[in-house]
Amino acid sequence: MITQDDLAGFLLMHAGFRAEFGRLAEACRDPRDGEHRELLEEQLTLVLEMLHAHHTHEDTTLWPKLAGRDPEAGTALAELEAEHAVLDPLVAAAADRAVPIPERAPVLRRLHELVGEHLDHEERTAVPLMLRHLTADDIEADKRQAMADFGRRRVPVIFGWLASSADAGLLATAFADVPGPARLMFRLFWWPAYRRRFTRLYGTAAALPAVPEA
Repeated sequence: MITQDDLAGFLLMHAGFRAEFGRLAEACRDPRDGEHRELLEEQLTLVLEMLHAHHTHEDTTLWPKLAGRDPEAGTALAELEAEHAVLDPLVAAAADRAVPIPERAPVLRRLHELVGEHLDHEERTAVPLMLRHLTADDIEADKRQAMADFGRRRVPVIFGWLASSADAGLLATAFADVPGPARLMFRLFWWPAYRRRFTRLYGTAAALPAVPEA
């Protein structure tokens, strides 16, 4: 039997999506210059790729596993998978670099709204199923898959993005599960670098939380 704390990584990723599409929708309306525009494109690509990886894992691994352990949940899980398909055209439009990034800002605003609604639905429907039916081994396998999706070179930026998006309690719970050397690297190097990136992206660091002690 797992607990809510075991799902901190899953919920931290949700927090990242909830925050970042709204930030990007606002910032992409009027990039300061070419350098800022390219940084926004880079951040947008990262977040869209992580959303795709998150949904792919759910559709191919997590939802089938839950449906196998609780067949009565199959319809509800199919509804969540169908919502992924609804989001796909917006994701493709947001990623289309042939369209100037200010013209994609309304798409990002709509994506922000629909992703938020979808994540609310997931947390109402799937999280209780996960708490009932997943094991500690399942959680560890999901963590390994998440790290593979991140890719080693992108880990510092992804950790920074997620940390910039979470409330203090969720961040502390998720952070406690990170190996000690990575926590130290995060505090000394990755987080300061991400604070600078955040300021270049969004113009202020005022909304950034304090990270837990290593």
